[in-house]
Amino acid sequence: MNDFFLGKPLHWLLLVLVWAGLWYAGDMRLHLIHFDAFIVALLAVSAVCVLIVLKGAKPGERITRDAILPDEAEERFGE
Repeated sequence: MNDFFLGKPLHWLLLVLVWAGLWYAGDMRLHLIHFDAFIVALLAVSAVCVLIVLKGAKPGERITRDAILPDEAEERFGE
């Protein structure tokens, strides 16, 4: 199962919490009634989740399934 569920349990917990929060927001119709607050909260939660994943990873630790390869332009021009 470790080949399928990459990442730390905290990352999967974040995914479940975000899913539950989005379900609650949809159930309460926050995206219709309080659209501005919904978008700000969505952006804030997304930023916090990305920071938790990036700050929690050790240097060289794999956090994606596929290797991240440099762009072709970087290879050609050394950018």
